[in-house]
Order: sequence, then structure tokens, then C-alpha cells
Amino acid sequence: MEQVRVNLTLEREVWGKFSAIVPRRKKSKVINELLKNEVEKTIRLNEEKALSSAFQEASRNKQRLEVIREWEPLDAEGWD
Repeated sequence: MEQVRVNLTLEREVWGKFSAIVPRRKKSKVINELLKNEVEKTIRLNEEKALSSAFQEASRNKQRLEVIREWEPLDAEGWD
């Protein structure tokens, strides 16, 4: 895994609390994990918003809904 060195500006209070609970040699690892989780969460939320938007748009497409209604009798056929 390739690493990159960065400089960050944090609130003094946040850094103080962080430093108090995270050992000196573990700070980079902890920050990396926190950022990784936050990035994954943000990506997931963006994907969910995009899917939701696509579903809403599809639900307003009258031609698509008509085709679905035409096939509905076949969907239920044979499930009894």
C-alpha cells in the first residue's frame, strides 16, 4: 500500500482529545482508518442517492409503467 504524507489543520480541542486517547505511534493508522470509513460511508450515501433518484425517475416513466403492467399477469402465473 502506497502512502502519502499530508499536513492537516485541526481544532486544538479535537487534537487534544485525540492525542489523549490514541498512542503516539498509532495516530496515523487511526486517522487513516477513520478517513477510510468516512469516505466509504460518503460513497455509499452518494450511490444510494443516485439509485433513489433513478428509481424515482423510473417510477414517473409512463411508458415503462405500461410495459410493466402488460407483464404483470405473467409474473404471478404459476406461483400458486
